[in-house]
Amino acid sequence: MARTRTDRGHDVGHNPWMVTTQTEVPQSLGVGYGVEVQILDRTGLGLAGQVRAALPPELIASGSSATAVVTYAVSVVDETAPEYVVTVDGLDVYATNVPEALVDWLARDIDTAVARGCADMTFVHGGVVGWRGLAIVIPGREARAISHLVAELVRRGAIYYSDRFAVLDRQGRIHPYRVPLEIDGIRQRDLRLIQNDVIAEPLPLGMVLACGGPPADVWRPSVRSGRRSALPLVDAMVGPRDDTRLANVVAVVEPTLVTLQGPWPDPVGAAAHLLDLVDEAHVSYAVHALTEEAGGITDHLARAARTRLHSEPARPTTPFRRLIATPYVQLSDFLPSADRDQLLEHALRWEAEFAESGVVGMTGKNNVDHDARKSRTLPPGRFEEVWDLFEGPLRGVLAYARKELGIDWFPLGKLERQLTAHGPGGFFVPHVDTGHPVAATRRISCVYYFHPTPRRYHGGELRLYDTWDTPTGTTGAASWTTVTPEDNSLVLFPSTAFHEVRPVHTESDAFADSRFAVTMWFHEGERPEPASSDGLTP
Repeated sequence: MARTRTDRGHDVGHNPWMVTTQTEVPQSLGVGYGVEVQILDRTGLGLAGQVRAALPPELIASGSSATAVVTYAVSVVDETAPEYVVTVDGLDVYATNVPEALVDWLARDIDTAVARGCADMTFVHGGVVGWRGLAIVIPGREARAISHLVAELVRRGAIYYSDRFAVLDRQGRIHPYRVPLEIDGIRQRDLRLIQNDVIAEPLPLGMVLACGGPPADVWRPSVRSGRRSALPLVDAMVGPRDDTRLANVVAVVEPTLVTLQGPWPDPVGAAAHLLDLVDEAHVSYAVHALTEEAGGITDHLARAARTRLHSEPARPTTPFRRLIATPYVQLSDFLPSADRDQLLEHALRWEAEFAESGVVGMTGKNNVDHDARKSRTLPPGRFEEVWDLFEGPLRGVLAYARKELGIDWFPLGKLERQLTAHGPGGFFVPHVDTGHPVAATRRISCVYYFHPTPRRYHGGELRLYDTWDTPTGTTGAASWTTVTPEDNSLVLFPSTAFHEVRPVHTESDAFADSRFAVTMWFHEGERPEPASSDGLTP
């Protein structure tokens, strides 16, 4: 049975069962938000690995510098009936005879230690999701209710940031603290948007959902913006409130914050309303962007909230939407090494012939538009000189790709291709490869990556956006899968999928430092005429 020693004042030095040797060295679990966490495990339970699995990736990442260190020592009392005792700074602070409870307590106390020890960030109890480039924060200590609402928002496509802390920097942006999401003690495994393989970018704080009291039959929270809208964040701050830090947080976030305050809503209905009203705000902002009524996104968000949540009668809940992850295939070592080297040599030799890449405009012609795309493309004739390296291997994987991508058989038409180089600042905004009638027959998109070794750029990831499947059709979602451009690898995905090339950052302006890629498209050809009943084609 677990028990907690609440006095936190027992001097371990007077305990005969606590033994410390000069050779003991604590193991670092990682550095996050300027706080290094160490553990000295005298139990033989392998606590470091177990605790690490319960911590957010932001905390167990390596390479950060620490301005504070917290060290936990865990020892065993009486091997015949073991009791595990945790010591921090010479004081025993927790004891239990249940190993699972020990791991859970350590993980949660580490969370608190990081929140209190961080010098540059403000930690607020609560949950966070990202949607359309804004952070939605649910502050408070009602862990179960917050987790339910966060989970429902994530199931509808929002990006998971935390169900424990909202972490604010001095500019008022929200950073992730992605502890494994649990509901009623059960870790959630169906929330595919909890992505630990990519860095969740800091987001501006857009909305706070301040809830309290029993649920109401109809959810009509008050809508606040500007003055006093940040009070729910203040009330949920972790640890002692430093007046200077508190004033800075309030001053930074209040001008662009919308707060919804009311009773706890039903998670399913509220999640739909919250995401939809953010969508409405973005549409309204875009429509009025060039008018005198433009204002900021906060003005449109507050207006959308009042309209949606206080209209008579109450709007019905948005129909259920199904989020579909874009399928893709990634093949390593696609070309023989000699062929890959020949391709790279060819690209470097003809550097001077690479021209600015275009995008297909309304007229169906390629136009250079650096607001949408920045890269350089080798002229088709010059690329044809090495095309024979690709055609055989590419056609060889077509049947496999169709099966893995779930694309029905189609008669093969032309195989379109181009070789591009993304230099410093290169990118391609979200788009589909079938967005104009001249490209409507594209079915499978393929990207082959290659670069000198070692790679001298970072960024340039392929971001494959998910898709909403609704009763009225499909549309792109605000969540995605990230594919790293590995040397000599081929990635295939449906041409109808929204995707983008993330910005490229090179070590120098040298052409050889670019992100090189061969992009290819399998087109659908004309389908054969069906045979007549007598076996003859009409």
